[in-house]
Parts: sequence; structure tokens; C-alpha cells
Amino acid sequence: MKKYRVLLTRDYVVEINAENEAEAKECAEFFISEGLDASTEKDREKYNFVIERIKPIINDAFEVEEIIDGK
Repeated sequence: MKKYRVLLTRDYVVEINAENEAEAKECAEFFISEGLDASTEKDREKYNFVIERIKPIINDAFEVEEIIDGK
């Protein structure tokens, strides 16, 4: 089996309840991990936000390169 390095991008539309736009942006950036809500109940209480929906919209591989001898 061969080994490959893949350049992959994933984009999501996130619906979030927050105090303002800046807080919504920061919480979405920080608490979305691998397309999932990584926040805990304690995080949501502390920062006063709720992620309602995470919708994947792009999942594209741009470049694929075979890895030869660890290079």
C-alpha cells in the first residue's frame, strides 16, 4: 500500500446563539472541531453561547502527493 499526503479543506455553515457577532465568530472558530461541537456545558455557560447547527458545505481535496521514503 502506498502513502499519500492530501491537502484537504472543509468548510461549514454554523448556526450559533451568542451575545454578539464577535462572540459568535470566536466561539465557532474555537469550539468547532472536525465538524463537531467540541464545547462542554461548562463552556456554553461560561461564554454564553449555544451551537445549534453545523452544516458541512465544502469537502475538497486539492492536492495529492505520494510520500516516498518519508520525504
